[in-house]
Amino acid sequence: MYVTDFKSSPFDIYNGGNNGNPNYLGTPTSPFNGYRGTGLNGIPDTSLDALLGSKWSTASGQTLTLVSNSANAQTSGHLMASSPEVTAFQKLAMTVPATYPATVGTFQILVTNGATVLNENLFAGGLAIVSAGTGIGQTLQIASHQPAANAGTFVVTLIDPIQVTLDATSKISLIANPAKNVVISPTTITGIPVGVTIYPVQASVASTFDATSGALTVPGIPQYFFVVSHGPVGCIIDSTVTTVGYPLGPSAATPGTLGIATLTASAQCAIAEQTLTSAQTGAVYLEL
Repeated sequence: MYVTDFKSSPFDIYNGGNNGNPNYLGTPTSPFNGYRGTGLNGIPDTSLDALLGSKWSTASGQTLTLVSNSANAQTSGHLMASSPEVTAFQKLAMTVPATYPATVGTFQILVTNGATVLNENLFAGGLAIVSAGTGIGQTLQIASHQPAANAGTFVVTLIDPIQVTLDATSKISLIANPAKNVVISPTTITGIPVGVTIYPVQASVASTFDATSGALTVPGIPQYFFVVSHGPVGCIIDSTVTTVGYPLGPSAATPGTLGIATLTASAQCAIAEQTLTSAQTGAVYLEL
C-alpha cells in the first residue's frame, strides 16, 4: 500500500504503529499568516500536532487520517473516537481591551474562563466558534492558547483572521481537534467517530499541568498513527449482520466495534461489505 494524491504523508503508513516514532524530519507549520503558535514545550512546533486531522488517499481507495493516541494502547480493527466533549469551555464570555480588540483581520481574542482550570493548548489545532452575540456563526481555527485559572482570562491565538468584529456580547466555544488524543469508541457516545485502526499503537504519555494555573509542567510523549476514515477496512463487529449493505454505527454494547446503526442510538458511519459475524473482523466501508 502506498500514498497517492500528489502529496507525501509525513511517514510511511505502517511506520508509526509499534514504535510510535516516525522518521519525520520536517517542520509542519501553518501556511496561514495568522499562525503564531508554538509547541507545548514553548519552542516552535516541530511535532506532528500541526498535521493532526490531515488526510491522505491510498491506491486501494482508502482515506487515511493522521491522529494522536490517548493514554491507552490500541490494537487493529477497532473504531476510534474523539476525546470526550468538554462543556466547561463552551459559550465563554470575552472582553475587548485595546491590546486584543478582536477586530476584522486580527488573530487574537481575550476570553474569560469559567470554573474549570484550562490546561495550556488543550484546544490547539481545534476550533473557536462564535456561538452567540456579535459575529455569531464564525468558525476559526486555533493556533494556540494560554492556560487559565478558575475565572481567569486567557488569550486565544487564531490561524484564521476574524471575519466580523467581536464585542462583549460575543460568546466563544472552544472545540478540540477530533484527531487529537483519540480514544476507543465508547459504548456511550461522548465524541465523534474518527476512523478504524490498522495496526497496534502504543499509549501516549500525557503531559502534566499545574493544577491551579493550567501551565505546562512536563511535556508528554504523543504517539501518532493513521486510521482509515473512509473506504474499505476490516473492523470488529459486535453483532451478526445478516445482509450486505446494512448501515453500521458505533456499538452500544462493546467498545471499539460496529453494530447495526439506529438513528435514535448511533448514527450511521459505515456500510457492511459482507455478511458479518459477531466478535469477528469483517469488511466494512467507512463513510467518515
